[in-house]
Amino acid sequence: MGAFEEARPAVDDGLKLEKNAGLLMATNNATIAFKANTERLYMPEPHFYKHFAKQPFQTSPAINRGYWLRMRAVEWVVRQFLEKPSGQRKVIINLGCGYDPMPFQWLAREKPLCSNTKFIDVDYELLIETKRDIIFSRPEMKGLLHSVMTSSSDICPGILIDSQEYSALGCDLRNLRKLGRLLTSVVDLEDSMVLCVAEDSTCFMRTDDANALIQWSSVLSRDVTFCALEPRSPDQPDNAFTAKMTGYYAKQGTPLRSIFEYDGRHTQNQRFREAGFPSIEYQNLWELWADSRFLSPSQRMALDYIEPFDAWEEFALHASHHCLIVAHNQMDPFLPQRIISRRNSDASDASDISARTSSPNNPDSQLTAFRYYKAPGNLCERHHGSTYPIPGQDAIAVYGGQGPTSCRATSAVCRPRYLRDETPTVLPPEVGARCCHVCTAMINGDNILVGGRALPHQPLRDCWLQKGNTWHRIHDLPEPRYRCRVVPVTLPDNLFGAVCLGGKTGPTKVATDILLWEPNRGWRVLRALINQPVPRFGPNFIRLGFNHGVFFGGMRQDGVICQDFWRWRLVIRDNVVVGISFRPSHALDASAGAYPWFSRFGASYGFVQDNLLIIGGIAKGGCIPKTYEILSMTGSFSILHDEGKEPSLRVTSVEPTRDSDCPRPFLIGHSTHRTQAGMFVIIGGGSTCFHYGTYFNKGIWVLHDKEAGISADWVIVPTRPSVLTGASSEPSVNGGDHQQDGFLIKRALIKNQREFQIMIQKLRPIVMPMLDFGPCMRLWSLEHLQGRSGLHLSSEPQTRTTSRNDSGDSHDVKSMLREHLQRASIVSTDFYPHGLSATAQDLRPINLTDELPELAYDFQLPSEISCIKPLVHSTLFHISNGISTFLKYDVMATILVQVRGAKKLVLLPPCDLNEIGYAPGAVHSNMRVFSNTGAGQRYSLHPPPRTSPHLAILKAGEALFIPPFWSFAHVPHFERSNVAKQTSRNFNSDGNISRRLSYAGSDTSNSSFSSASEFAYEDPNLGSRPPLSEDRIVREQASNLDIAVSITFRTLDSCAYASSPTSAGNLALVAYEKGRQDMERVLERFTRHETHTANGLMRDTDVNGKAHSGITLNALPIDVTKALLERLGKELLSKAEAL
Repeated sequence: MGAFEEARPAVDDGLKLEKNAGLLMATNNATIAFKANTERLYMPEPHFYKHFAKQPFQTSPAINRGYWLRMRAVEWVVRQFLEKPSGQRKVIINLGCGYDPMPFQWLAREKPLCSNTKFIDVDYELLIETKRDIIFSRPEMKGLLHSVMTSSSDICPGILIDSQEYSALGCDLRNLRKLGRLLTSVVDLEDSMVLCVAEDSTCFMRTDDANALIQWSSVLSRDVTFCALEPRSPDQPDNAFTAKMTGYYAKQGTPLRSIFEYDGRHTQNQRFREAGFPSIEYQNLWELWADSRFLSPSQRMALDYIEPFDAWEEFALHASHHCLIVAHNQMDPFLPQRIISRRNSDASDASDISARTSSPNNPDSQLTAFRYYKAPGNLCERHHGSTYPIPGQDAIAVYGGQGPTSCRATSAVCRPRYLRDETPTVLPPEVGARCCHVCTAMINGDNILVGGRALPHQPLRDCWLQKGNTWHRIHDLPEPRYRCRVVPVTLPDNLFGAVCLGGKTGPTKVATDILLWEPNRGWRVLRALINQPVPRFGPNFIRLGFNHGVFFGGMRQDGVICQDFWRWRLVIRDNVVVGISFRPSHALDASAGAYPWFSRFGASYGFVQDNLLIIGGIAKGGCIPKTYEILSMTGSFSILHDEGKEPSLRVTSVEPTRDSDCPRPFLIGHSTHRTQAGMFVIIGGGSTCFHYGTYFNKGIWVLHDKEAGISADWVIVPTRPSVLTGASSEPSVNGGDHQQDGFLIKRALIKNQREFQIMIQKLRPIVMPMLDFGPCMRLWSLEHLQGRSGLHLSSEPQTRTTSRNDSGDSHDVKSMLREHLQRASIVSTDFYPHGLSATAQDLRPINLTDELPELAYDFQLPSEISCIKPLVHSTLFHISNGISTFLKYDVMATILVQVRGAKKLVLLPPCDLNEIGYAPGAVHSNMRVFSNTGAGQRYSLHPPPRTSPHLAILKAGEALFIPPFWSFAHVPHFERSNVAKQTSRNFNSDGNISRRLSYAGSDTSNSSFSSASEFAYEDPNLGSRPPLSEDRIVREQASNLDIAVSITFRTLDSCAYASSPTSAGNLALVAYEKGRQDMERVLERFTRHETHTANGLMRDTDVNGKAHSGITLNALPIDVTKALLERLGKELLSKAEAL
């Protein structure tokens, strides 16, 4: 029945809107913006969310993946409905649809599947009016609809669109009378299969109204399915993530109404059963993520290739705080049957845990208690750090971890207040900021630090050993690792080593090798004997006795938590370590309540008395309830090494008592360690809680025997960094001072040409202040340059542009400069007139006199460095605004003169060239080493692993000497006072200012060169601000302007250079280019085979390993060719090392 087939008298079934109706509609704006960004990254085209998102913005990988999971869950249910065989018409009603374009996604991508289906959107009338206008303004959406009729207020109020495929109804979901009337006006429900979708809509309604809507929907047809996706509370209100989520919505004026009343499977099943749905399936989204019906392992792993991701705890917490409920008003289930197996078919592990009916609580659980000590400042505010004991003291240190704004390179140390020991010596800052590393106490009292990461795609391989008060850099890992586990072992000849198991080597790869560290040999692969558990990261790898222990939990490559349990033993025969053996164990007796929470990811562990405590992390159910956050394992640990005996182990929960003033610790990303007195310290911990905010533990928790108590309060104490020895990390090549992420480049006054020549011969970068480069220093302002180029400022917005101009473009340089000057006053831009007049075969020097004569006379070489004039190859003009450059290098020396503004530079020495990823023959890399942290104009540095970054701040009036073959990149630098003024401003492409909000405070312990981490996240404001006036644009943007001149000059004889075959306007080194040509000839000798024909002529035959006749091969086999080329390569490497 059409909505407008006949005029009907208006029915008075109106209902006054709730006071917060406008706020409820506003929450949908944020959701649509998040989904638009997710659609852009994860979804195939055509894209529809972008039409409804007011202002797209960049979000964290965890938010992107979280919204992808939500969107995928609803899509999965809709697909099950559409693919279900039936001769009836199908109706999909989106209750509280907001701006969700679901109907148009299906009509565009799956038209045949929707041939007998009608989609109906229902929401507040004001929202639906806006949605209608957007739909009709987009031909790609309107074109999908047929027989379209729009409403007229005097004919049929509430029906804003009606077509053959789609209807849009404006109605308050509480007004069931009006909703029923509108539905019957656009579709015959009684003879249809109906799917009702409610994504987040019922959770904002009052509980009685939501229940009435669910019950009303159950009788719309004989075949009704109700799909609800909404927030839930898997734990008590004092859970940090739960509190952040509920507080966020409450602050928005849209509280979650029934989150604690219907908090799990039992209460939701009862709710829907009472509403008339006898068949119900309930899963939280973290359980759905691991469901083989929903996603295959390959589908989960494919997400890792879209963007680097390592925020697993945040993802699991968010997913387990949301549930998918699919209820059917018939007895048969709507979703396909799930295969239930005690051995968890999803895990495919060779070991499992037995769940038995025993008491869920340890009878001694109430004998322990928590004592809390708040720490001053924010030094304890970090997560995913690692603890280690201070040698000779009853003190615990935590190193690294993600702080409020960036990864930390500092330690926080706690100990009893009464101790008067010397100041603890901690890891030096030269070790570098990192998170997800592991610190382990060795059997002989030393401490070892292994791996970690800066960003998920920047794992670290360096390792450090503490002996006494000194930390030494030791052998690097064979490959970088983070989220690995390390246990100490005793080796033959009374040596003490360590075994490293698990971890990730990058965003898409889990480490497969088990490694053994021996003090005299370094790391080597340790062979797994008999069994080898599935590779994983973040597991529990625990030593319970002499070279033996247990291994369980962790996460597989596809993001599913392993449910197996193993015993391990280091195997030593004839005084030689031959391998490590793993044996599955089924004798772990876990109570029915504790069983689902035993296998964990990201948990910590330790001993209190004879109990092994497993603390925090996430489990296969996601967020772990308070009752099971801490589990105790007891039993016959002493016989674990005896492979002929099956030990008896029991798992129960532990709930330490807390005083009323003791907050609950957030046991995510926390660090723990046992004290000399047998107590347990928990320090650090926290998470970015999606877009709800960031939470950090702000103090120390001490877990102790309740009767014994604590003899003294624990406090954070001052520390001093260890002094690095000669065997430490790579020394500075220019003797500069150490910074957190590298070496600070020296500054020196150059008084005459002799001093300059000596500096050149040392081939070390150096900052040269107080040189006179002529009137450009005072003249070159934005207004001056615009006047010289004959350009008047325009306030029209321009497209964001970055141009290297290396292609030999023939455009006039002056017009290009005018264009970029205009952009520089509006948005971030960069201008490099490099190569505008040069081709790849042109060696003619590029200089200001030829290209920009109006500006050339303002720039003069100081007398102190004028000796380079005969050697100068090019003089280039650079103007930029807010640009972060990629790494590049030049075969000649460069002097970079800063005329206006300031920039922050990182330089990497020639020995690091092979770590940067330059393509063969290229001088530009695609590697970006700076990233904007979002904290105003602050940038973080994350150099490639195994490199030695050198750092400099170049201010106006200063020059930097960059030696040949030194790679460099730069970002804008702002003084702290300017940064404070600009913290909340960023210009977008339409000339407006958009605010950036950050949930994290400042981390004063880090320098401006600080490492970034995926865990940090900023939430941009979704609203827009009015445009700025033209004069204000100029005033604010001109202060960010960066103007510089670079001079490249030869340091070798001119015959040593040749034109670059890969980069116009750049020179190449003749020896290198000819070496590359020689390499091609060597390759040709192996891959082409010359044979003599009957007439004596030579002919070439391709390598294929096949004979022409008989047994004679006409070429070397490919595998032989590869092996011999590798041998030649090794010979070349050995000759390079001998230089």
